[in-house]
Amino acid sequence: MKFILKSILVGMVFISFSCQQKEESTEAKAFDAQMKQTIQIHDDVMPQMSKINSLITELESEKEELESAEEVNTQLVGKHAAAIVDLQNAHDLMMSWMKNFSSSFSRTEINTGLQAKDKDSIKAKVELLEMQYNLAEEMKAAINSSIENAQMVLAE
Repeated sequence: MKFILKSILVGMVFISFSCQQKEESTEAKAFDAQMKQTIQIHDDVMPQMSKINSLITELESEKEELESAEEVNTQLVGKHAAAIVDLQNAHDLMMSWMKNFSSSFSRTEINTGLQAKDKDSIKAKVELLEMQYNLAEEMKAAINSSIENAQMVLAE
């Protein structure tokens, strides 16, 4: 009888641990998938940083030409100035996001996955990653819209 009770107890402990590992594994997989999506956003917009810099240079050059004309089109000069500020803000947003992201997650977490083991730490990391993902989406939108706006201003 004692043997049966011990066997049942050991079985219950084993099942308890395996269920807990399965739950952590599910959260870890969700974390890894979200991390890949977040990094993909970064990888998609990073090449546009050089485009932002060249657009700023081009807008500044055109703005100087407009300002030195005999009849200054103040409205167009203002559009150039606003587009330059918009591009600079998008660039700064990217730099700020990268700094915050790298201070929130270790290289190991970024490259190989979740390192936290206890449930509270896992939950905190998942929530932090969700926030960073949302910020990355906002950053991407800001970069894309600033580039589109700058191209429209240059086309005028």
